[in-house]
Amino acid sequence: MSTAILTEPRIVSVNVTDGAIVAYLADGRIVSVPLEWAWRLRDATPEQRAHWEIIGDGQGVHWPDVDEDISVEGMLRGVPAKRPSRTEMRIVLDASSLIDAEHRKPISFDELDKMLREHHARLILTYTSVLEFAAPFEKTGDRLALRDLLQQVERLPIGYLREGAIIYGELKEAVEAFNEGRECVLINPYVKRWDETLVLEGPSPAEMLVNQSLYDLVSMAVSRGNAVPLAKQRWGPWLAEQFEQDRKIPPEARKAIEKHFPGAILKGLAAYSIAFPHGKVSEFAEWVYENPVRCPGLRLAYDFRQELMNNLAEKVSPNDIFDRAHVLAVPYVNAITMDRNTADLCRRVSRRLNAKNPAINYGERIFTSLKELLDARF
Repeated sequence: MSTAILTEPRIVSVNVTDGAIVAYLADGRIVSVPLEWAWRLRDATPEQRAHWEIIGDGQGVHWPDVDEDISVEGMLRGVPAKRPSRTEMRIVLDASSLIDAEHRKPISFDELDKMLREHHARLILTYTSVLEFAAPFEKTGDRLALRDLLQQVERLPIGYLREGAIIYGELKEAVEAFNEGRECVLINPYVKRWDETLVLEGPSPAEMLVNQSLYDLVSMAVSRGNAVPLAKQRWGPWLAEQFEQDRKIPPEARKAIEKHFPGAILKGLAAYSIAFPHGKVSEFAEWVYENPVRCPGLRLAYDFRQELMNNLAEKVSPNDIFDRAHVLAVPYVNAITMDRNTADLCRRVSRRLNAKNPAINYGERIFTSLKELLDARF
């Protein structure tokens, strides 16, 4: 076992006083920083300050009531948190961008950490992005390298997005809004732990396991055979074949995007067992389609699929099919990276949706690499 791993500083307990944040480390050290350095804790009540959770194996501490994270490295380096002048920026990096950071292209995880904290930004992890990032290490069997890498990721200011439940959440909210004669409220697809991204709603089956690191949770998922590479191997070719069959539909029928939308809505309601009068599905679908922000993730993903299907010159791969999961997340983040082909299609669709609703600016959130994102936003 690596000596560096054994001697890595870890927090075992923490106490927030009226003037300081005091962390007790596993090696016996006591680290104290001014309470002013963490404005969320400074503004919190004593009860909120006392409600904390250890992150991973002690890489940091999370205060769920005020959504504050403090890492042991941040305390040792002495990095105060700046009060933002705007809302928090949420950024999804695909596996390729995470791998770029691993190889310091263009910046390292430590540099990314500093940049995120300075700009009040949070790296958002999804089920697929984490498993695709971990796949090369699972293939080689280098578990120690994977653990070290996921520990570096976990030290960053991070959050988790349940991308697989976006369509379910949007349809459920849209049905309630339609029946109540009101507008839809934007759903909240964010969860506290990575394992919660595997379920549609509520806590994960592993919730009873406390103090589990990201590496522990990923290892459990992989051991059950849920890895994305396995899913691509099993389902990717079949989905791509189904897609090619859809492309054989006559062009005049294939391009009628709005015409086929009720069918997509009906399939979604059935797939998630959402009760709705069958005779009103067309009326409901027309209402949803009328305004692209009523089911923003579903609508963007639907139009993306239609755009992909209509571009006969573009080869469809299993990766293109699975990238749809990231497309669903676009309306819920401030920035996202994806491969160039997916990004181009997404931007194209976004321009059309913007013409229907000027408030939609998805194209401004999409980047093809970590470098492109940093150059544009930082």
